[in-house]
Amino acid sequence: METLKVRRKKIVATNFRQLLQAELTERCRLNPSYSLRSFARSLKVEPSSLSQMINGKRPITQKMKLRLGTALGLSTDQIRRLTSAELPLPHEPQCLTLDTFAAIADWYHYAILELTRVEGFQSNVAWIAQRLGITRTEANIAIERLFKLQLLKETSYGQWIDTSENGELTHLTPSQTSEAARAYQCQLLELSKKTVQEIPLSKRNHTSAAFCFDPEDLPQAIERITEFRRAFAREFKPRTSKEVFQIQISFFPLTKMKG
Repeated sequence: METLKVRRKKIVATNFRQLLQAELTERCRLNPSYSLRSFARSLKVEPSSLSQMINGKRPITQKMKLRLGTALGLSTDQIRRLTSAELPLPHEPQCLTLDTFAAIADWYHYAILELTRVEGFQSNVAWIAQRLGITRTEANIAIERLFKLQLLKETSYGQWIDTSENGELTHLTPSQTSEAARAYQCQLLELSKKTVQEIPLSKRNHTSAAFCFDPEDLPQAIERITEFRRAFAREFKPRTSKEVFQIQISFFPLTKMKG
């Protein structure tokens, strides 16, 4: 059983729902006028959503656990230990249709969704444009598209939040491709090339390896790369986000393949 010290008293909880219940009860004990709405405001979530999570009517995603745990003052290690004790089932990122992907194929759409989790995020077009190094027009059009596709929404507090399923998106299924998908990958390659020229080595990593490979193992290799990429992104979700990074893995033949 994970024992977590939260606020002024030790609270024993074996899962995040129990933690939320105990914390709300303790705050109400210390302040009779305290309410679930006050609790939701301190955690920066919708009261209805918090109520559903506390009552077990809504699952608490890994990303939400990190967000709530951080707001409650838990350390990254406490959050991980409490989360691992629950043995959560793995989930798949939301898969976009070809039409939806084509509408948001420019790289900064995904960066905007991640940016909503960065410390000090401002629901402001000019701020987003400055942080991503894009024009205000690009930022404004991207935000309008994300709202229209219901991947971004505004809370009652005026805060913009990512509403994609599980807080994760996958561009297309592995068997799909399109002109938009190819253009997206080319954009990322250009961005990667730019960082090699402009960003100090201490703040980035560009490495590679050439080795012999059997093309018949390609499906298995692609699956392993996909698993690694997703696990890597989830493992290194920080307690407090400061920046948005991109992980890109390229795996391709250097020799002219026969047949």
